[in-house]
Amino acid sequence: MKCHVPGANVKVLGRTVHALARFGDELYLESLADCILLRTLNAAESAYAMVKFNKNFFSYFNYNYYSTDDNEGLKCKISMKSALNTFKSPTHMDKQVENLEIKLDAEACKLIFQLKCKHGIVKTHYVSILDSKAMQAVYTKDSVPNRITSPQRILSEALSNFQQSDDQVTLEATEQSLVLRNYVDLNIEFTKVIRSQITLKPAEFDSYTIGEETTITFTLKEFKALLGFAEALNLPLQLHFETTGRPAVFIVHNGSTFEAHFVLATSKPDSATQATSTQNTTKAERSKRKDKSVQDSVRKKPHLETDTSKCLDEDSHLFNFIDIPEDENIPTENGNDTKLNNVRNTIDDINCVDITNNSQAMDCDNIPPSPTSKKIIKSIFKRCFESTFDPRAIQGVVLVENSDSE
Repeated sequence: MKCHVPGANVKVLGRTVHALARFGDELYLESLADCILLRTLNAAESAYAMVKFNKNFFSYFNYNYYSTDDNEGLKCKISMKSALNTFKSPTHMDKQVENLEIKLDAEACKLIFQLKCKHGIVKTHYVSILDSKAMQAVYTKDSVPNRITSPQRILSEALSNFQQSDDQVTLEATEQSLVLRNYVDLNIEFTKVIRSQITLKPAEFDSYTIGEETTITFTLKEFKALLGFAEALNLPLQLHFETTGRPAVFIVHNGSTFEAHFVLATSKPDSATQATSTQNTTKAERSKRKDKSVQDSVRKKPHLETDTSKCLDEDSHLFNFIDIPEDENIPTENGNDTKLNNVRNTIDDINCVDITNNSQAMDCDNIPPSPTSKKIIKSIFKRCFESTFDPRAIQGVVLVENSDSE
């Protein structure tokens, strides 16, 4: 096989390779007597793409140039990454490339892409052939009951309202409208996802024929890829589909030089989650959520915050000078005498020297160490924030007197 692609058509070929790269990782190339076919298949085998370039797409075309058999053309499989390296910038290729030559090196088993650019620059890419076989998908597009021809702009603008995280799209076709909405899995809680739905009227399409009302679901990634291909070439998109479970065929062509078929597998949506009207929650669920919100709004503040506010509202005794009474039997409420006695015992343990006994001098060499238990200290300061605490009830020995009477 040997062919020459003029500079104006090199851009179309580059756009095609980039569109097919979003479908599969391998590119199948086959040359026939009147055309060249490019095919690919995704890893899940749920999306298939085929682009046919007619003989008049090329300035020179010989399908069996290196073949000894007159009826045998080129059949090979190459890596998609290698094909992308050849067409790195398809947007400006028509302004840089004057001619592209594609030929087969039979001895080295390599496919050669030779780009003849302006100013005498020649770029040659040698792509290794992975396998010598062709691929063909079985599908039909002529006998389906549902056919829609749409400007690619209509569907592209509709999909712009969907989230980037959406994996699949559901299409519901009726005689009155075409509905597009994102697919939501049953295992996902409905309150945590965004539902998107777009309704298009038949008047917005170039042609709209629905012989059998149906609902199908297909992948969104490949659908965006074929829409981008149609948008780059500024061509309308044809939809051919039938019942659920049968493949949907999307066609882009210019009528004379090339034709592209994109086939997407379809699945049946879950009726409970993919209904046209938005599913509302039950009254019991709404009432339960309402009661919960009311309880949250009237919920009291945390215990520590309440006690702290009370302590500050009462002009906390921690910042006042109070004369401690001599009477140890101070009545308390709610039977808190036991708690106060525990505080007295704790403070007595902390006091290291009894200086009220004038007959005995202090032994400065045998001063007991400071308490190291953080638990005891924490419990002392925590008692200050309790509403029933009264520092006047603490009985003990004053180790350090006030430095100022005021």
